[in-house]
Amino acid sequence: MIVLGGDGTLLRACKKLYRLDIPMLGINFGHLGYLTECNPDVALGAIDKIVKGEYTLENRIMLSGEVIRNGKSVYSFVALNEASFYRSTLLKAFNAELYINGMLTQTVVGDGLIVATPTGSTSYNLSAGGPVLTPNSKNIVLTPISPKYFPRSSLVASGDDKIEVKIIVDSIVKTGNPALQIDGDNAFELNDGDVIKIEHRGELARTIKITEQSFYQILRKKLSKATYDNT
Repeated sequence: MIVLGGDGTLLRACKKLYRLDIPMLGINFGHLGYLTECNPDVALGAIDKIVKGEYTLENRIMLSGEVIRNGKSVYSFVALNEASFYRSTLLKAFNAELYINGMLTQTVVGDGLIVATPTGSTSYNLSAGGPVLTPNSKNIVLTPISPKYFPRSSLVASGDDKIEVKIIVDSIVKTGNPALQIDGDNAFELNDGDVIKIEHRGELARTIKITEQSFYQILRKKLSKATYDNT
């Protein structure tokens, strides 16, 4: 499948069509183009390479999740980049209790928490100070957003781990609600006591790679471009 657009277009295509198990070639008509493979001026050459079999596939893990409220599932999602919990209309910090495989790991007190895939590690996670993971790794990175208390560092979990986040909002002075946002889109308002379950259930986004540049070279090029464009 050929996807014309930027990273957001490719994200939406992967999430809608991942069940079909079709490799995707992204041709960048957007800005940075972390996920897309080539620009329009070399697209025909890229297609020639695909026809000749001169390409490789990158399998990128995705995350599935659901929001449990009063014992019932009220929202479900699939993410290629991240699931992020943030203050939204809540005008203060809130608590996010993090459980991994049923065990309480830590409580983040602050503006929120990012649960990112390796693909999403170069997105919101990186902006929040989280580490970069290689696209084909099988890990999940959890990064706090402006935490009030330590630990301030990210946590890298296994892709096999089952993650739960329990939302706790001070009900004495309530000024709004936090929200869950998937891949920078599709915000869902959260209530005090909501539990969000997140895991990798085998879903993969398959992207086509034709360039000989390594991930590290591409990352350096894209970050340098972002720095240059913003000065």
